[in-house]
Amino acid sequence: MSHQHFDIPEIVVTEHVTEATEVHSTSFREPPAWKLNYRIGSGAFGTVFLEKVQTREMESPELWAVKRIPRALPNFPAKRYQAEVKNLQALSNHEWFVKFNSSYEVTDYVYIAMEFISIGDMSVTLVDGYRWNESDMRGVIEQLLHGLTVMHEAGITHRDLKPENIFLCLIEKETYALRVKIGDFGTSKRIPHSNASTYLKTTTGTQGYMAPEVHDTSIPKTNKVDIWSLGCVLYRMFAGSPLFNDPFEVWKYAMIPSSSLPVVENLGFSIACENFLHDVLQPNPEDRPSAVECLKKDWIINKSGASRYFIGRDLHTKLSKIQLAAPNVHTF
Repeated sequence: MSHQHFDIPEIVVTEHVTEATEVHSTSFREPPAWKLNYRIGSGAFGTVFLEKVQTREMESPELWAVKRIPRALPNFPAKRYQAEVKNLQALSNHEWFVKFNSSYEVTDYVYIAMEFISIGDMSVTLVDGYRWNESDMRGVIEQLLHGLTVMHEAGITHRDLKPENIFLCLIEKETYALRVKIGDFGTSKRIPHSNASTYLKTTTGTQGYMAPEVHDTSIPKTNKVDIWSLGCVLYRMFAGSPLFNDPFEVWKYAMIPSSSLPVVENLGFSIACENFLHDVLQPNPEDRPSAVECLKKDWIINKSGASRYFIGRDLHTKLSKIQLAAPNVHTF
C-alpha cells in the first residue's frame, strides 16, 4: 500500500462509517464518522484514504491512513484481513513497523487504520533514474533487518517485501536522520514456533522480489523468502532497476553453480556489499543467512560515522521536498 500520491486527490462519495460490528482497538468509544474523500493509494484488496482523526484521548488531531476492503470482493479475503490485523497488532509497538491504530467491520466493508507517513514508500525515490549511494542504503537495510528479526522471532513472515511496502520517515529532531518502517501485512503469515513442521505453502509475493522456491509449489517456504526479497530491494536501490524481471531470470540465476552475480561487478558496489548480496541471494533457502546473521555481516557492522541512521544531503533534500508537498495535519 502506497501513500505517495498527493498531487491530485480523487474525490469520492462521502461515506460515514457507522454501525461498526467489531472494534479491535480502544482508541474510539464509538464508531468513527470517517469521510473517506481523499484517496492516496490502492492495492489488490483495498483502497487507502487519508483521514483526519481526533479521539477523546488525543491532545491534538492526527492524520491516519485508512485501508478499506470491500466485502463484495470475489472470495472476500476474510482470513487474510484477520491475519493482517493480528500481525499489525503484534508488531505495532516496535519502531520498525507502521503503527496500527484500529480496525472496524461494517456491513459492506472492513477497515484498517494506520499512521500516515507523509513521505510515502521507498518507490518515490526510485524515479527519474535516482540511485541510492551505498552509505544511505546500508542504514536502510540495517533497519529492515532489525524489523525482520522482530517479525521472524514472532513467527511472522512478510512474504511481499518490496519498495512499495517500505516507508520512509525523516526524524524531526535529528538533522539528516532517516527512519524506515515496514508496512502492508496483507500477505504476511504467522508460523507458530510450537509447530516447526508448518511451512508457507502458497505462492505469494511480487514478481522481481520472489525467491526461487516461491515459484515451486512442491517446495515448502520459510521466512528465508524475506531475506531474498531484501537482497532484491538492495539491488534495486543501488542499481536503479530490478535485478530480476520474471521467474525465468530467477530460474537461470538459480541454475548457476556458483550463484555469482556478474551484473553487480561494474556497478560500484564495495566488496563487502557484494559479499552481503551474494549471501542473501543464495538460491537454496537453507544457504541464506537469517536476519540475525545478516546483522553480523561485515557490510553492516563495519560502517563509519555515527551510530544513528544518517543520510547524505542529496537524499535528505529529495525526501524533504516530497514531505513538504504532502498533506499535513494543519493543511488537510
